Order: sequence, then structure tokens, then C-alpha cells
Amino acid sequence: MFIIAFISSRESNAGETDDEQPKNIRTWASSMGSNQNSQNYLSTNSNLLSVDEIPEERAWSSGLNTQSDDYLSEGPTREQRLLLSKTNKTNQNSVRRDPRGVEQILSYIDQRRPPRKKHVYRLTWRTFIGTMSGMNEIYNREEFHKYRFLIIFIDSVFRGISQVMFANNPLSGLIITIGLFYGDWQLAFYGLLGTSVSTLTAHILGYNYNAIRSGLYGYNGCLTGMGIAYFTFPQSPQIIPAVILMSIFSSIFTMSIGKVLVEKFEISPYTFSFQISTWIWLLGSLKYRYFFLDGQILSPSLLTTFTDKPNLLNISYQIYTVEDNFVGFFASIAQVYFLDNPYTGAIILIGVSLCSRILSFFALFGAVTSQLAAAYLLGLSPQAIHSGLWGYNAVLTCEALGGMFFVLYGYKIWIFTLYGSLMTLLVQACISSFLNPVGMPTLTFPFTFICWIFCLSSGSKNLVPVKITSVSIPEDHYRRYRTSQLIKNQFYFLSHLTTFSFSADENLTWGELAKIKEEFIPILMCSYVYKNDLHSLKMLFKQTTSSKSTDQYYRSPLHISSCQGNFLITKYLIEHGKLDANAEDKYGNSPLFDALWNGQFHLLAYLYYHGARLPGDKAQELAFYLNAFVYEDNLDAIQCLISCGLNPNNGDYDGRNALHSAIITNQFNIVCFLVKKTQIWFDLTDHSQKTPLNYLTNLSDFKIKNYLFDKIQNNYNPLKISSEKLPTFSKKSVHAKEDKDEKTNPTNIDEILFPSLFWIISAQNDKNKIKNFLEQFSHLNILDCVDYDYRSVLHVAAADGNLEVIQFLAEISSKEQFQQILLREDRWGFAPLDYAYQNDHFHISQFLNEYMDNNISPPTIIQLDNQNQIVNLFKKWFKIHLFQRLASSGQAQRIQGLFIQNYFHSNQLYDDYHQRTPMHIAAANGHLKVVQILLQYGYDGITQKDRWGFYPIDEARKNYFYEIVNELQQNTL
Repeated sequence: MFIIAFISSRESNAGETDDEQPKNIRTWASSMGSNQNSQNYLSTNSNLLSVDEIPEERAWSSGLNTQSDDYLSEGPTREQRLLLSKTNKTNQNSVRRDPRGVEQILSYIDQRRPPRKKHVYRLTWRTFIGTMSGMNEIYNREEFHKYRFLIIFIDSVFRGISQVMFANNPLSGLIITIGLFYGDWQLAFYGLLGTSVSTLTAHILGYNYNAIRSGLYGYNGCLTGMGIAYFTFPQSPQIIPAVILMSIFSSIFTMSIGKVLVEKFEISPYTFSFQISTWIWLLGSLKYRYFFLDGQILSPSLLTTFTDKPNLLNISYQIYTVEDNFVGFFASIAQVYFLDNPYTGAIILIGVSLCSRILSFFALFGAVTSQLAAAYLLGLSPQAIHSGLWGYNAVLTCEALGGMFFVLYGYKIWIFTLYGSLMTLLVQACISSFLNPVGMPTLTFPFTFICWIFCLSSGSKNLVPVKITSVSIPEDHYRRYRTSQLIKNQFYFLSHLTTFSFSADENLTWGELAKIKEEFIPILMCSYVYKNDLHSLKMLFKQTTSSKSTDQYYRSPLHISSCQGNFLITKYLIEHGKLDANAEDKYGNSPLFDALWNGQFHLLAYLYYHGARLPGDKAQELAFYLNAFVYEDNLDAIQCLISCGLNPNNGDYDGRNALHSAIITNQFNIVCFLVKKTQIWFDLTDHSQKTPLNYLTNLSDFKIKNYLFDKIQNNYNPLKISSEKLPTFSKKSVHAKEDKDEKTNPTNIDEILFPSLFWIISAQNDKNKIKNFLEQFSHLNILDCVDYDYRSVLHVAAADGNLEVIQFLAEISSKEQFQQILLREDRWGFAPLDYAYQNDHFHISQFLNEYMDNNISPPTIIQLDNQNQIVNLFKKWFKIHLFQRLASSGQAQRIQGLFIQNYFHSNQLYDDYHQRTPMHIAAANGHLKVVQILLQYGYDGITQKDRWGFYPIDEARKNYFYEIVNELQQNTL
């Protein structure tokens, strides 16, 4: 359903003279038709996915399986978008194996949606929070090409350091590294060395690039390097080879264990690679002659209670100071990196909060709960409490369970996380007692063990697990869950319409949800705007970050609001939704243009003062309308266009501006207005190299001539005209309609959504789905449903070329009813039959023509009235512009279709302000078939003379189109 609305031409026109008008007509007509085919490639090219807000994901499976998709960036890179468009055919082959039908729908979305405009990434303060995936766009710039690998390697290393705390942010890693150097520069050095070696190993072995970029092969190396140094003697460079050796092994072991845990059990390996690597070295050091362990650090006295427990009757309670508890909270966070410095812990929290405030909170939550439980429930050593030795495992557990691998939704997840923290403490005490005899530390195994158990036991509807392929940061998980629930609730009938289902226990992957959200959420937003439902629109904006998204025609909610004229919604979308006031849809319409076209004049001032302007690509077309308004002698319409920012010096397809037309048509009042109120120039030439003053010689009345020459003698300069004199909106009019009572449209939301989603059936071509849908939703009359642009299901089916669906619609309705649906016009006045013609679906148009009854009464011709005079003028001259453009490009079949559906009427000439008719245009351009169609439908343009006194047959003779001359002569006789 491609809407031909206000398509502007961009081709330059050849020069003309006043005596060579037929040549000029041909040039002007050709320029109008030059863009006709430009829209066809939009319908045939597949969509290159462009989503700004897909969250970056940790995605363990993608990090450990080189054949996995990229789930590691907030948005697909340029290479990924190209790969996505190239793999559409592969996706189609896999549709049959997809039980949910997800790939079937997403593949169809890719093929149907036109390509997006290229997004230029710019640095803002938001770039440095979250996962900073946008830095990839920065690194790909030419100025970084020479040092690109080094920059990316450094970025990956710092991500690896921060990934110890589940934070995928290089700036977080840098801040954490600063905190580590503050606490112990030697341990920090070995941590940095271990991260670099393990990351470089993954590069050399060719592991998944995106996993390396996200630091998934670095964090185990970081902990391994720090662990070996901590439990031996970090001041000795002798351990450097050991750190390098075991850091290499940590990357290899990560890949190996991931093939079992991730692919078979769908759980993360966490820090298990670090634990194995460190234990291997520490246990081996008991035998190595030249390597030693720090016996004081591995002394069991720090990790146990009393060596000799007191008698049950003589138990005394430990005393813990406020300092022990408070210092221990932050020391627990630092102990994740083998440090007991509370300031280091505070710096780590700051670093983590840059990536995720939720992760930062749960790190502190785990430290507080475990430390308090260790002290007041288990009575563990005050020295260990002060050092934070009983909190670091719970820190990681609470981060993992509190939003990282489970959605932070509902109160039960809090209880679940608290219980996990307590169980981690108990397991740590258990493992500590088990390993004490061999002198080994517990490391982070208690955290790993508890998270494995809890993640494997997930399955309750009250605890929503995050798929291992979709792990990102807690904030993204929460937004994704809310968006997914919104789609499930609002688009519930999709599962009845397609094989695409949203089951209660099923979560979509990030890639799937991103495409669905990109396609469906804008449709829902536009539908809420159409209903004037501001409350639901606000709720939708709070739940999703899709404010930059548009529908398949690039129509944003602001476009619909401008068409509907709802001031409150328009104000909300601009001031709170931060929508682009100059966003253009696929046909070049901006919100300001939509408001003007639909007669929502109370919005013009507000939109204009918030930066909205008329689309620049429509300059010639808008100049055509301005000249038409000059011809109509409608000063209000002229002032309205100029007040919206249209430059009156812009020329139409002949290069003539408003002053040319005002002089040619002898409009003295309009000439005075243009000279006094606008910055109009006298010396601009049209395509015949004539200025406005050159046309004064053709006027019998010298009034305009005397006025203009008087201005010239007084050194008229348009630049001297004060901006206060220019036609603009008054500041009082900006909020003139703010208090307007805008009631909610009672239309059912399903009736608005259905036509926009109906095209999904085209992906299946299964009319049984429609039958089942009609049975289950009998209250929804699909033939009467229209979307926010008044398009019906028949518009959609005709635009998509889905003959089977159209035949089914014809079967379930009577002939009279089907004929009325065929005549139903959308917002731009086009019926389904026209969409079939303009998309070259001639088998559809042939079928629809059989149902067209010549006895159907045509729609009432629009009559001008005072209330909607400007709107009616726009609609009138749009038809003239469309008809002449079609005639110039030789689209005979579409012209025929528009006559069949009574869009064009044979009793009207559709001549422009130079009295040129479509017959003149077709004859001048040699389109015989168009001439024959016009004659067939009784169009009387043969006897019409243009401003220069030429008939259509004269245009054909001067351009040597003798077939057309013969055709016109026969009909003249």
C-alpha cells in the first residue's frame, strides 16, 4: 500500500521562451515524471535493520560458539546490517523449521520495509553509560583506521576487567583499574597483564570476535593473574611467566567448558575457568621447587570460626563495631579483586554504576546482607568481617540473580536474591572447611555453585529467566520484558492471525524483539494518537525507548498527531517524547506539511516555533501550489504557506515564482503583498530566462508596472525588509489551542491495529488463517476496519499484490458491499484499486475491475466553502498536480484506474494556472496511450487552449508526434 502523496520532482528544467511553450511543456512534464519510478525500488529492496536502542548483551553462547549470531552489541554494526540483508534468503529456508513462525514474520518484515536512512552516530553523554556499544561506530571512522586494532584491543581489555562485575563498559573497566592500582598496584598490574594475555589468546585462536570485544575472554584472565599473585608473592617478577601461562589456559578452558554448560544446559560458566586455573597453579606450587605460596594468606584462621568451639553452656557472643560492618561492606566489593581496601570498593561501585545502576546496587546489597548474616547469624570472625572475606561471593551472586540472569520484576525476585545471598554464605563456609586441610582458598566457587543451581531450577512463572543468548544488563532486561509483555497483551490476536505466537513462558531474543518492536510499537503509538489517547501514549513511552521508530512508511506519531490536530499530544511528543519535528515520511511529508494539508491551522504556529519546517524536497511542488493560490487570488492561502517558511522566490517546474504568476495573472494586491511583506526579488529568471519585470509588457494595465518601477527607483532591496514585516505566526497563537477539549476517539484499538498488521498474512498466503480469525473475533468487522491513515485491509492486500486474500474478502461480502470498500479512500484520497495500479499488480487490478459497476454514483465533487477553503484548494490542486504528473510520465493504466474509481471525472479539465490540461501534457510528451485513455473516458481537453493559445494538437505537431495528431484529428471530426 504505497501512497502517492505529494511526490516532488528534483530534475532540472531546460530553458524556454514565451514562443516556445510546447518545448517547455515537454521539459516541465518530464521533470514531473522523473521520480515516478523512484518509489518502486523502495518496495522491492529489503530492509537494512537500523535500531538505535537494541541493548548490548553479554550473550555467553555467542561468546563460546563461533557460529552464533551477534548478540553483543546494542545495535547491529554496518557489516551486520549488510549481512542481515544478504541472509534473508537463508532465513526463508529456515522458516519451515521454526515452530513459532518468528523467522517467517521477521524475514517478511525485512523484505517489505524500505531501507532506512543512514544513521550518523554522534558522541553524547549517553555514549559513556550503559554498554557503550556505540563506540564501534567511532572506531570505524577513517581517522582511527591506522590504530584501530590497538584501540579495540585496549577497549576489550578494560571491558574484561569490568566484566568481573558483569559490567560491559570500557570506561567502567578503566575506573575499576584506577581503584585497583590505588589499593595495590602490584595486584592491579598482574590483573591487567592477565586480562591482556587472555584477550590476546582469544584473538590468536580465532574465538568469537564479538565475545572478545565484550571482554568475555578477559575477566577470567584478570582474576587468574590477581589470584596467583595474591596467594604467592606479587613483589617477585618470577610469577610473571606463571600468570601468562595460566591466563592463556583460562581462555582455552572458557571455550571448552562453555561448549558443555552453555550449549547443553544453557547456563553461564561464570568464573569457573578462573577457579580451575588458579587451583591448578596453587596446588602445583606445593610441589614446585622454585615457586612458593604465601602461607600466611592461606592460613585457615581467617576463613574459619573458632578452632576449638566453646562449651554449649559457655557461648559468648562476638562484638562487632560499626566500623567493622561499614568498612566490611565496601571491602567485600574490593575482595572480588583480592583487595580489602574499602576505598577501592567504593571506586569499583562508581565504575559499575556507569554501566548499570542496578548492578551497582545489588553489589552493595550482596555485601550488606552476607556480611550482616555472617556476623549476627553465624558469629564469624570480626577480623574476617572487617576484611570483607564473607561478602565478596554474595556480591557476585546478588548481581547475577538480581537482574542479570533473571528479570528484576515483582517482589519475589527480591526474596529469591536475598535467599541466594544467604545460601552463598553457607556454601562458602562449607567449601572453606572442605579446602582448609589442603590449604586452598574457596575463591569464587560458592558464587558459581549457587548461581548454577538457581539458574538450572528456574521455570516458575513468577521468576522470569533471561535467555543465555540474550543477557545484557538488568536495565535492558527489564525494558525488554515490559516491552515483550506489552506486545503480548496488545497484539494478542497475532497468534490467531499467523503462526507467530507469544506464549506465557517464552521470551523473544533481542534480535527478534528489536525487529518486532521496530515494526509494531510505532504502529501502536500512531494508533493511540489517532484515538487521542494521551494516557496510553504516555504509558507506552515509559515502557519503551522506541521514540525514534516509525512505521513502514516512516510515519511517526507526530505525523499522525499533526494530521489529527491534537495539540496536547503534539506538545507531549515534541517536548517530552523528543520526536524530530522535521522527520519526513517515505513520501517526503513533514509534520508541519501534514498539519497544513489537513487544515490543522491551530498547530502551525506551535510546530513552527519548535523548529518544524516544510520539506525541502517539495520546494518545486510547494511553489506550484503557491502559484496556484496566486492564480486563485487567495491571499489567506498565500500567507499561510509563506508563514510556514516557504520562500516565495522558489520556482515551480517552469522556474516561475509567485511574483511571476502574480504579474502574469495581473494580481495587483498580491504583488503589493509580496513586495511589502516578503523578501521577493525582481531579477530572478524562469526557465525562459525571463524576470517578472519582463512579463510587464504583456499587461494592458500599467498599475503593477508603475508600482514596481517606483520601487526600483527608490532603491528597493528585499533584504532591507524587516523581519517584523514578514508573514509569521504571532507568539500568542503558539498556545492558542492548548486548552482545547480533545476527547478520546471511541474507536476500538483493535480496529485501528488490524489493517496495519494485516499485511503479515501475505507472508503466509493462507486464507484459512483469516477464517479462523473471523470465527474467534466475530465482533471485529475486518472490512470496516481502517488504520490511523484510513487504510483498510483491502488497501493493504492490493498494495501487497495478495490476490488470494482479496478473493476471500470478495467471497465473504456481497457485491454491493465489496464495491463500496473498493471506493473507500485513505487519507490521501486513494482507493485500493489505485494501489494495485501504482504497484504494478495488474492481476489485482484486473480482478478488482470486474467488481466495479459503471452505475456506481461517484463521490460528491468537493465544493469550496469559507471554512475549509485553504484545505479544499490544496486538495483541488493536488489532483491537478497528480493528473498532470501521471500524464507526463505516461502512466495510462493508473490514469484509467483513477477514472474507473471516479477519482478523476471527465467533466473536469484539471488545467493548471496556465490553462494547460493533462491532454496538453500527454500530447507534448508523446504518450499516445494516455491520450487514448483520456478520449475513451470522454475527457474534453481537445478544445482547451492554454495561456499561449495552443491546443493539445498543436503541442503534438510541434513535437512531431503525428500518431497523436491523427488521433486528435479523428476525435475532433
